[in-house]
Amino acid sequence: MKKLVGLLFCLLFPLTLLGQEGHPLKGTWRGTITTGNNMRPLVIIMDYREDEITGMINPGRNSYNFTSAALDAPNWLLRANATTRESVDVSFQATLHEIGARNRYLEGSWSEEGSSYPFKITRE
Repeated sequence: MKKLVGLLFCLLFPLTLLGQEGHPLKGTWRGTITTGNNMRPLVIIMDYREDEITGMINPGRNSYNFTSAALDAPNWLLRANATTRESVDVSFQATLHEIGARNRYLEGSWSEEGSSYPFKITRE
């Protein structure tokens, strides 16, 4: 009986490790910013280490990093600021929805150059 329990443990325990994703904000997020009649693609890669949220916006040649980010955990409200390579200050605030789901998403307001636009990004 002990051998059977041990065997089941060895077979099933690794499956629990596959379900571990870490912090709900960690990962690659894709979506769009709606500016008038246009929809601009948006990619954000976020990480969460030692109570600090870091992020890169639109990875590639024109990428830029968060200058600050804070999470209002009780409300799952994320606020972040960044400066583009062209020295344009951008910021966003978004609420995390479907927190426990694989397809969780952030939806909120993106601000740049004095204008605010709705945006939505979904975690891959």
